[in-house]
Amino acid sequence: MDFITQPVVIGLTEHAPLILAAIGFALLYKLTGLINVAYSETITLGAYFGMWLNTTYGLDFYTVLIPTGLLAGILSVVTYLAIFRPAKRRNVGTLEMIILSFGLSIFLRHGLQFVFGYPVRFYDVPPPDTIMVLDVGVTSFRLLAVISVAVLSLLLWVFIQRSRYGLQIRALANDEDLAQVSGIRPLAVTTLIWFIAGVAGGLAGAFYGVGSNVSPLLGWRQFLLILMVALVGGSWGLGGVILVGVGTAIALAAMALQFDQALYAQLVLIVAFVVVLKVRGTRLTETAKV
Repeated sequence: MDFITQPVVIGLTEHAPLILAAIGFALLYKLTGLINVAYSETITLGAYFGMWLNTTYGLDFYTVLIPTGLLAGILSVVTYLAIFRPAKRRNVGTLEMIILSFGLSIFLRHGLQFVFGYPVRFYDVPPPDTIMVLDVGVTSFRLLAVISVAVLSLLLWVFIQRSRYGLQIRALANDEDLAQVSGIRPLAVTTLIWFIAGVAGGLAGAFYGVGSNVSPLLGWRQFLLILMVALVGGSWGLGGVILVGVGTAIALAAMALQFDQALYAQLVLIVAFVVVLKVRGTRLTETAKV
């Protein structure tokens, strides 16, 4: 059974941050329709925030997670209020918004390099404990990442589907004008979503960073897969993003074990995602013609 258990355990523990980041990105995309390239820097900043708190103040990794998430969430809200909201109020087009987000991504990346320098940085943490899960060794940090993703995914799903604010978020995403007429305050709801997305991205970055290292390109290297998971799974809602993210994590681990090269696995998955999006787009076009 190793050929089944190994990809499942390795995939979920190693790529759990991918699922968390995809959830945050999908929330923004569903609400705004914006492919926010700068979200990659939210992930990177989460890794740097956690590393800075850990190495400067001596906080252990588990302690830095809460302030890291809050800082990333606040930064996400600041970028919305200072950049994206004013651009939207000026009726800036979708393509221009994507270009704006790309410019913001470059600005933040070079800002990180200016503050922290170019060398790769590491968390100052003791060697993690190794826990056996289905005869596969898993570090305690990666097991924590899986548990955190599972808990946060459940909480977000309940929040979006069952809470009053969740109802407002779904209403705003479907029809902003109708939501306003219904008494929903778009600014408050939108700000809340940007904060939640920032928290998810920041925590994903912290888990990525402690699992390997921290560098200015950390989030950018993961962004294409995050984008594909959000686009493919987003048509089925938040649950679809989670399921596609889980499937992607397992597939990445399975192909990496088979090919011995993670890059090949990512290329195969990206091609598969493009095919799925192409087929789905063709079907939607044919349905519209009918």
